[in-house]
Amino acid sequence: PEEQCLRPLPYPLARPIAPPGRDRIDTSYRFASTQKGTRDPHHGVEFLNSSGTPVLAAGDGLVVVAGDDRQVLYGPYPNFYGNLVVIEHRIPGYSQPLYSLYGHLSQISVQVGERVQAGDQIGLVGMSGVATGSHLHFEVRMGENSYQASRNPEIWLAPLSASDGSLYGALAGRILDSYGNLLEVENIVVEHLTTPDGPGEWQVYITAYEEKVLSGNPPWEENFAVGDLPAGWYRVSFVKYGMRSRVVQVLPGEITLATFRVAE
Repeated sequence: PEEQCLRPLPYPLARPIAPPGRDRIDTSYRFASTQKGTRDPHHGVEFLNSSGTPVLAAGDGLVVVAGDDRQVLYGPYPNFYGNLVVIEHRIPGYSQPLYSLYGHLSQISVQVGERVQAGDQIGLVGMSGVATGSHLHFEVRMGENSYQASRNPEIWLAPLSASDGSLYGALAGRILDSYGNLLEVENIVVEHLTTPDGPGEWQVYITAYEEKVLSGNPPWEENFAVGDLPAGWYRVSFVKYGMRSRVVQVLPGEITLATFRVAE
């Protein structure tokens, strides 16, 4: 059977960029995607902004890294992030710490051991390390400050608001075989509907997470997700042992968790 449930989103972290900077996530290189096979699976998300845009702490916490990654490895190889900051957060309701990572900075404004509040400036956007342009690379890590412990920031960051002031919601899902194993799916279409059985208005195209270490992790155990969706009805479709399609509802400020069980 297919399952769906709605839960209040944890949303423990604030956006690391504030207006007039671009606070929207770049959707061309989502978490765990490869930009159509041209890049490594992404362990974070990107906020495309010009150099010098202020970077803000996403939550209250302790600065545990403030420097560069030439000597100490925080990614797959040295000087991957360039100048970076990592903050450790202790979030009520979570037994493990969360870590937020801010990479490619042009300037760092904090020191290791410093305590910061959500919204404090910790640096400036840049393009240090391996960066193809000026932007903030942002990661969420759970349990430990390691590259393998990454989680999808789209379902950890506070949602943006629609023009009418209502909060966006998010969709996270798992695609499982009959034994409960996560399945790889190349193309997932998330189509916004006018009504539950009405025509589609627009689509979002995503993939299941393209690196196994990033899939099926607590607390949501998802292998695909998309945030900042206007509230409403969505048809989720993909091809796996035939065409699969179902309708789910996204509510303001909540996460829809959908489980697809697919038999060969």
